[in-house]
Amino acid sequence: MSGEVRMTAIRKAVSLSPDEEQAVSDLHQQLCATDADPALCLFFCSPKYDLAKLEQEMRRRFGDIPLIGCTTAGEITPLGYREDSITGVAFSPDHFKVAAQPIHNISTFKLQDGLDAGAELVADLKKDIPHANGHNTFAFMLIDGLSNAEERVTAAIGSQLGDIPLVGGSTADSWALEQTSIFHDGAFQRNMAVVILIHTELPFQVHYTHHYVASDAKAVITEADSLSRTVYEINGVPATQEYARLCGLAEQDLDISVCSNHPILMKIGGKYYSRGVVEVNHAERYIRFACAIGKGVVCTIARPSDPTVNTKEMFDKIRQEIGPLDLVLGCDCAARKMICEEQGLMPEISKVYQDNNVIGFATFGEQYNTIHMNNSFSCIAIGKAGGVP
Repeated sequence: MSGEVRMTAIRKAVSLSPDEEQAVSDLHQQLCATDADPALCLFFCSPKYDLAKLEQEMRRRFGDIPLIGCTTAGEITPLGYREDSITGVAFSPDHFKVAAQPIHNISTFKLQDGLDAGAELVADLKKDIPHANGHNTFAFMLIDGLSNAEERVTAAIGSQLGDIPLVGGSTADSWALEQTSIFHDGAFQRNMAVVILIHTELPFQVHYTHHYVASDAKAVITEADSLSRTVYEINGVPATQEYARLCGLAEQDLDISVCSNHPILMKIGGKYYSRGVVEVNHAERYIRFACAIGKGVVCTIARPSDPTVNTKEMFDKIRQEIGPLDLVLGCDCAARKMICEEQGLMPEISKVYQDNNVIGFATFGEQYNTIHMNNSFSCIAIGKAGGVP
């Protein structure tokens, strides 16, 4: 038909407008100005927007188009890293089939809840796509970053997906640590997760990376509350005192920035995963983490390398294997972003993301298959249709 605008496999959008009505209008125009509705739209937005107004505009503009999103600690957009913005991506129904499953009340989440949700999600997708598997299907999860439930949910859901890989991000509210929100079913909500299965014949790879190297400084968690993610003693000494000593600092100099440069590393399945810090309490000498760490855990204090070099190497490797990248759906730790800002690396890392078509957000935690971690970058990289540049 004359005048038709066919949808490419993936469309990307960004609005820098502080006005909710204009921002949503920009997003809708860039994602949905085609002859066919997307199979799914994802968005990532600054918590500085009035979410009630944003919600109302989202419902008005997008109508019945499947739309899922969340608040952030920074947005990764087609223009690179931005703040106070909204960015998004739309998936064409010609190239993608989607099934989504919300999980509510995750703060009281039980293992069986996750097993049931994961099994239901896979069953729903396989009704339409019986041959869905880890070669043609991936999972993307958004989860409340203040729920303290990521470990339980990720482990349960991931265990039900078989060989289907999972990547996810914990929602954020800059560094306020007060209220993070997920948009699903026409409303912003809390205390929940949304797991999305996406089937495609396009080439894709799932990756995670961090820029830390294990040092010789070893630590045993000798007193902790894993539910609140609080560590009281390390090596039998008050947590702030011993963590500072392992970093080569005086106790009073220990802060979140130092901990982000020297996070705790835990070895799982032969690989190191990072555990980030959200609070250093000098008065009571405890440290609160963004991941659960239990009593008796043996870990290592990390030393950093260059995050830009590390990230470039990862993208180079991905392109060698699947060709030009149409989209990288990325979850980047807010602490990692903070380190880049403090070290003057934001322009460079932002350009790396822009050059590799990353859309995503700065998170309060990252998920990779069955593992919840911090201080890392996890992603789903999708190649171009036909491998054309």
